[in-house]
Parts: sequence; structure tokens; C-alpha cells
Amino acid sequence: MAVRRTLWVIHPDGRLGLDGLVAVHVVEYGKGPRSFVIVAIVGTECTGKTTLCNSLAQHYDAEWLPEYAREYFSIHAEKRRHYTVQDIASIATTQICRERNFVSNRNSLRILDTDAVVLYVWWLDKFGRPPIWLVEHLQAIEGRHYLLMKPDVPWEIDALRESQHDRERIHNLYTRTLEEFESPYTEIEGLGASRLSRAIEVIATLT
Repeated sequence: MAVRRTLWVIHPDGRLGLDGLVAVHVVEYGKGPRSFVIVAIVGTECTGKTTLCNSLAQHYDAEWLPEYAREYFSIHAEKRRHYTVQDIASIATTQICRERNFVSNRNSLRILDTDAVVLYVWWLDKFGRPPIWLVEHLQAIEGRHYLLMKPDVPWEIDALRESQHDRERIHNLYTRTLEEFESPYTEIEGLGASRLSRAIEVIATLT
């Protein structure tokens, strides 16, 4: 099957343009089905996404790709509560580029702690309509199953978290986004080991 590539040059404010280059992003269309499984763990803050990624990686002896936003704000600590659309654009492009390299290994399960769905919801919630390049990236994603974490676990204080009393509303944004892009997903709920058990059950149906 032929592959058509659309090249976007991304401006720091999230729009397209040649000035102030942040990253070059390539969207691929028309790719055939993959012979491996990509699982993306998504959801609002403090729902156990990273914990589940780590537990799944140990269970399957697989690798997982961490969320870049945490690394970004550890470097730019002064922006943790004062980030701009330029910061999200930079985080998004780096996350997408790292993910692209990570999933290029097609010999095993690939586990993502965050992907473009999280960045889309974050952008939508804080700054309004996300840019076309992020929309087109989501539209081009194939062969991926989402595990949407329900906000039914206790809140834990973290310097980067800001939505303690708003998790249910944001969770609904995730549901709406996944359905809008027709992305296959399963909600993961419960406490402790039940979350991991449910995720393993879902992945078993994909392999």
C-alpha cells in the first residue's frame, strides 16, 4: 500500500509556519496493519497512568515510553503554574517525535504513558481549539488501543498536578475526544491490582 506523507513545520505558538521552528512533524497515511500492539495509557491527573505503565512493562517484560511533560517541567520549573501554549506545543512535538522512534520497534508490545490524546485534551481545556497539525496527527493514528483511566482513585498531592476538583469533567473530555476520533478504548477502573488485571485482560484480546 502506498504511503502519503504530509509535512508540517510547527511554529512555537502551535500554528504552522517557517519562523520560530519548534519541530518538523510527519503524518503518515495509508499504512497497513501492524503486527504488534501499541497500548496508550491516558486519562486525567492522578489516575495511576504511570503506575500501570510500569506494572504492565514488568508483567510483559516490555519497554514503556514516559510522559515528556514531567521532564520538561523539571527543567523549566518556573513554568509549572505559568505555562503557555508555546510550552504545550513544545511538549507535544517532543512527545510525538519520541513516540515515533519508540514504536518503530515492531517486535514487541509498545506501552505509552501519554500520547497525543492527552496533549489534545490538555490544549483544548486550557487554551481552546487545538491546532490542525495535532488534529491530523490523531486522525492518522492506527493500530493503537487506549486504556482510559477512570478518576476513581484517591487524589495524591504532586507539584505538577492542578485539577484535583475537576477530574470528572476532564475525564468526560477524554471520553468525548476518543469517540470523536473513533479511537478504540477501554475504561480501566478499580483500586490496586484490579486495574492491572483488567488491563492485562484487555491486552490479551489484542494479541
